[in-house]
Amino acid sequence: MKKLTAVLLAGVMALGLGTAVFAEEASTEAVTEAAAESHYPVTITTYNHNQEPIEITFEKAPERVIAYGNSNVEAMLKLGLSDKIVLACGLDGEVKDEFKDDFDKLDYVDGLVGKEDAVALEPDFIAAWYSSFADDRLSDVDFWHERGCNTYMSLNSACMGPASEFPRKMEYEFQDILNLGAIFDCEDEAQAIVDEMQSEIDKVKEFTTDQTPLTVAVLENEGDSFRVYGTETLGGNIPESLGAELKLGAENSENVGAEDLIAADPDVLFMVDYDGFKTGEEAVADITEDPAYASLSAVQNGKVFSINLSQIYCSGIRTYDGIMTFATALYPDLYE
Repeated sequence: MKKLTAVLLAGVMALGLGTAVFAEEASTEAVTEAAAESHYPVTITTYNHNQEPIEITFEKAPERVIAYGNSNVEAMLKLGLSDKIVLACGLDGEVKDEFKDDFDKLDYVDGLVGKEDAVALEPDFIAAWYSSFADDRLSDVDFWHERGCNTYMSLNSACMGPASEFPRKMEYEFQDILNLGAIFDCEDEAQAIVDEMQSEIDKVKEFTTDQTPLTVAVLENEGDSFRVYGTETLGGNIPESLGAELKLGAENSENVGAEDLIAADPDVLFMVDYDGFKTGEEAVADITEDPAYASLSAVQNGKVFSINLSQIYCSGIRTYDGIMTFATALYPDLYE
């Protein structure tokens, strides 16, 4: 009888413990749901294809997302949102190694999915670039809003207007990441990404205090001339933010010829490469192996470097890579 009583007592205790655990789990879920509900609604400023600012309100986190371009796809993967992506598209080269496992599980198409195919996916959010919402592509944002699908345009993708009027800046890349954090209720994670970038910039600024600025040029070889990444581009904004002085492109980003480059003679030269165009080695060799540029200080001092386009155009989380590419080339003593 004592044995039976003990067994019954143990069963009651186990039932009570199980009930307590269940109650604790239910309580945790309720707190999580309440926190999510308290976060929304969230209103974000974005743009339409007329380059007009518009406000979009999110009542909850999107569940079916079409993400276009490395900036949006990789930012969502970095924020742990791979399960929200129903289609990734428009990548310029491969995703970063740290995302390959998650990316391989996604549906992906090169370029941009057509409007009809996009509608069939029943998205509730599209994060893309300004050019993606042209009439002959996804169509303007109104088309999607009428179907209950919110949109977001990367700020440096020309959605605000021409670069001459709205210079591309790192702060807009930061804001894209923070906006995605707000949209998906992962603001702390988004802020941590931005803080890491800002910390590196602050470190360089402290290191270069009272130093004479190095002169730089950021160029893309177009054959008969060089495209200049000047002060109104992200490719110019990053080195300027790191204390360097643009020797070409300080006033505008008009193309220059070989004579202009030789006359400018920057201390450090960065040559742009990207998938399907040139490798980094090829972009550097265009200058270092051409006798016409042998007089350049950057050539003589071994200061010609490559910079990938993905780090200086709608760069998203790759903005950090761009910062590091410039910083380590400009200030190697800081990174020994």
